[in-house]
Amino acid sequence: MSYNNYLHTRLLPILLISCLFSSCKYFSSSPVQGEAVKTADVVYTEKKDSVEDTHSEGKRIGNPIDYNTPTIKEVYVTTRDSIDFYEEADDKSAHLGKLPYAEKVEVVQELNSWYGIKQRIQRKYKRDGKEIILWQWEKLFIKREQTGDISQIELNYKELITTEDKKPLKKINIRFVTKDEYLAQKANAVDFVDTTNTIKKVKGKLRLPCQECKNKYVTYIDSLAPKYDDNRIEHTYIGEIPFLNQYLISTTYYEGWDYTLIDKTTGKKFTLADYPYITPNRQYFMTLLYDPWQNITEFSLYSIDETNKIKQVFSTTFTQWALVLDEKDREQVFMGSDGNLYAKVIYISVRWDQKGHYNPRGQYICISLK
Repeated sequence: MSYNNYLHTRLLPILLISCLFSSCKYFSSSPVQGEAVKTADVVYTEKKDSVEDTHSEGKRIGNPIDYNTPTIKEVYVTTRDSIDFYEEADDKSAHLGKLPYAEKVEVVQELNSWYGIKQRIQRKYKRDGKEIILWQWEKLFIKREQTGDISQIELNYKELITTEDKKPLKKINIRFVTKDEYLAQKANAVDFVDTTNTIKKVKGKLRLPCQECKNKYVTYIDSLAPKYDDNRIEHTYIGEIPFLNQYLISTTYYEGWDYTLIDKTTGKKFTLADYPYITPNRQYFMTLLYDPWQNITEFSLYSIDETNKIKQVFSTTFTQWALVLDEKDREQVFMGSDGNLYAKVIYISVRWDQKGHYNPRGQYICISLK
């Protein structure tokens, strides 16, 4: 079992803040709620009636509403190819834009076949012969049949294999598996990290015995900065990998973490993005990291040669899914006895539920070598 419990427990408050920021509609190129800022070319407004004051002819533009208009409920776009939103609850009214699959929207009015939603959009008009760009909250309309509950949002195969560089996966295959297949492999998971012996820190110092090192130790010193200070650094001993003759430690920073392999003889270090999942034949290992700041999942493959030399042979970044955490905030990833990496994943935009908690739903995947 990996040491992600420790890391995610420490980083949970930070990740929650990241979630709130990424989903909050205040964070845009426009000013904060309640303000109306006028420039020569742009007007931003949050207030229901303030638009009339900005238009040279005193005419209301669109369907402006106050940001604080109560939300009846939240729904998600469940149509794969995006949906249109309209100015009125009528197919023949103006189409003002599109909403992508899995987008969460706030419903402020329910009609038979339509939802009135709260949406921030851009409008343009002329004043004194000059084009003005206006940003405002409006009540717009979408078709009810094109939306649903968060539980209806799932990855498809195209999204599963979508990477940042759009290149084919040359070294690996990736596929969905059933929950039963996932659990069967989990029962016989393989992990070469030996946690039998524990090396504890003393007064913030972690000292690892090293045969050929100066003073016979590799020493790591924690930063004593406050818990959420930018300069705080904390090291934790995870265990050792006997056949590699390596220690494994984790290092937690203010906004991230990494893992380090340290040779027990020479003290040579090899930094990894995350926990190493070693194949049963000891010839490869894989790492899988969800980055909450960039909202991506990074995969790396490393080879181990006959002299135990480690080399990265492949890496890629998945953009449409994240790792699901269990009830103890641990990533649900493991190496199966069949030499494949298994994980529970979720569509990246619904990693958090409506209450801001980790979404426990997910799908199961298998990553194998070609």
